[in-house]
Amino acid sequence: MADHVLVRILGPVELAVNGRSLDVGPRQRQAVLAALAVDAGTPVSIDALAERVWGDDAPDAPRSAIYAHIARLRRALGVSADVRTVQLGLSRHGAGYRLDVDRRVVDLHRFRWLIETSRHAEDSADRILMLREALDLWRGEPLPVLGGEWAARTRAGIQSQYIGASAAWAAEELRLANPEPVVDRLTQLAGSHPLAEPLVALLMRALCAVGRTAEALRCYADTREQLADRLGAEPGPELRELHVAILRGELGEAPGGLAPAREPSLGPEPRQLPADLSRFTGRARELVRVSEWFAADRPDGAATVLAIHGPAGVGKSALAIHAAHRLSRRYPDGQLYLDLRGSSLDLPPLEPAEGLARLLRALGVPAPSVPAQADEAAVMFRSVVAAKRLLLVLDNAVEATQVRPLLPGVPDCATLVTSRRALVGLGDIGQVHLGPLSVAEGVRLLGRWIDDDRLSAEPEAAAAIARRCEGLPVALSAAGARLSARPAWPLAELAGRLRDPDRRLDNLEFDGVGVRASLAACWQQLTLSADPTERAAADAFTLLASAGVAEFDNASAGVAEFDNASAGVAEFDNVSAARLLQRPVAVAERLLERLVDARLLESALPGRYRMGGLLGLYARERLVDRHGYGVEKGQTGARLPAGDPLAAADTVGVWAGRGGALWDI
Repeated sequence: MADHVLVRILGPVELAVNGRSLDVGPRQRQAVLAALAVDAGTPVSIDALAERVWGDDAPDAPRSAIYAHIARLRRALGVSADVRTVQLGLSRHGAGYRLDVDRRVVDLHRFRWLIETSRHAEDSADRILMLREALDLWRGEPLPVLGGEWAARTRAGIQSQYIGASAAWAAEELRLANPEPVVDRLTQLAGSHPLAEPLVALLMRALCAVGRTAEALRCYADTREQLADRLGAEPGPELRELHVAILRGELGEAPGGLAPAREPSLGPEPRQLPADLSRFTGRARELVRVSEWFAADRPDGAATVLAIHGPAGVGKSALAIHAAHRLSRRYPDGQLYLDLRGSSLDLPPLEPAEGLARLLRALGVPAPSVPAQADEAAVMFRSVVAAKRLLLVLDNAVEATQVRPLLPGVPDCATLVTSRRALVGLGDIGQVHLGPLSVAEGVRLLGRWIDDDRLSAEPEAAAAIARRCEGLPVALSAAGARLSARPAWPLAELAGRLRDPDRRLDNLEFDGVGVRASLAACWQQLTLSADPTERAAADAFTLLASAGVAEFDNASAGVAEFDNASAGVAEFDNVSAARLLQRPVAVAERLLERLVDARLLESALPGRYRMGGLLGLYARERLVDRHGYGVEKGQTGARLPAGDPLAAADTVGVWAGRGGALWDI
């Protein structure tokens, strides 16, 4: 008779032959077996084994320890190999080892095989049997002897599969009017995973079917409380609608008093959108544009993508998230959110491979199954979402090459992208340019922070604050938060502080939010760029601002049309800028256009440029911080040496202050 061998890692690590557990050895030897079993049939390098077994706590000689454990494991596996009908052993492959076994002998791989096979079963009864067998393999926390980051990621992926399989099984049982086993299994599972809304919905349906309606309502209340405490969010639309249906007694005419359950995915449907902003104001025209773009018919196979671009602090992320919440009902299979970190000071922009890994894990793909290469991961992502209706929000993108691999390949999935630059490299997609709020909208946004009586008592001061904030929601929010935290301040006090250029930016910062923090990433990307032209543009930015903020005489400085009433807003042409920078017009224009691309200048007409007052103040601070030069009112301006070092030597020499000091980058 053939031996029945099973390597168990879905719970305590065991090697069982004919139901009898063999002694594998101490905890670390069990860990080596588990680390190999996860990739049964595939070589695992010794370094990877050491990382899986010990994480950051590896012993002084991890290779020697691995060799010793492998030798003892071979002896233990030899016991089962006495019966020749089963192949089970360890073999050396290059710089690693392989567990030689039929993958379905490992409970994890049999678990996954049963789930995958159940998807193709035509009969509900067969599907239930396969899913039930898969769930019965679960004996507790997977890989309990392994620690470290790899084990945590792997465990999370397996647990996500278990939750998805439980939901799929429960839906089939309920479809066949068999709620009792669903109540028994899901009561404990939903209690352990209170944020898994599909599980909670199935449990509520099962409880109602067995006449325990009060418990179903209590289940909803507990889940809502957990979501609020942990995520600051409300339950999703499916759970809310089910709750209302239970209260109204409208569960439908299906067997057992249940409406047919929607076919679940193998993982909880992702609901990753950040909470909508309660103080969102304006943008009616842009919201109509977004809605119309996603409602329009697409040519066969065309992706549904819209990009929102605009300067720092103008509210691109807020608009995208607000619009995504309004669109979410059109995409019942979930909403994904990914911060691409294009506006982060502390972290580099997210690489496409890491972004794809995060999206795939959110969709239930186990971490070990996610390809490391971006192109392979992109193919898997497009395959996973091919039959879904998903909404994807890609926030704070840097450039088109970062976004392109993350786009679904089907029109039924929609993507909203935000970036400071227009992502023309993505081809024929929708584009929405986001500009500042009007003064009236800015006043309304202030009114979201303070009470109406206070706002209506000083309408002129409120309008002055909105103008000094230049319509930027980030500045208006900081100003509103400051006023909210100082209820005794008259609005005229803040308006007066904002009139003073030396105090304006300080008074537009609150709790880490403000103009400086918003502009810092733009500045950093230029100053740290490997492109010398971008570094040169950063220095040109500070020189133009030093001229503008100091309100130099137009004839002597070569910069025209400073609007004193607009607090330092500077308008100039390429010829004036070239004269200030002491560069040929073509070179100066190249630097100016880089600044326009980085949203540190505006260009309303060819050859004409504008620098807002807040930008000018920020650039002036950067000039002082970076090079130690003051810019005082009445100075005659910054001067560059003659010649064109950018074109001649790929560097730029910048002179600042009266001393005319030179630095190269």
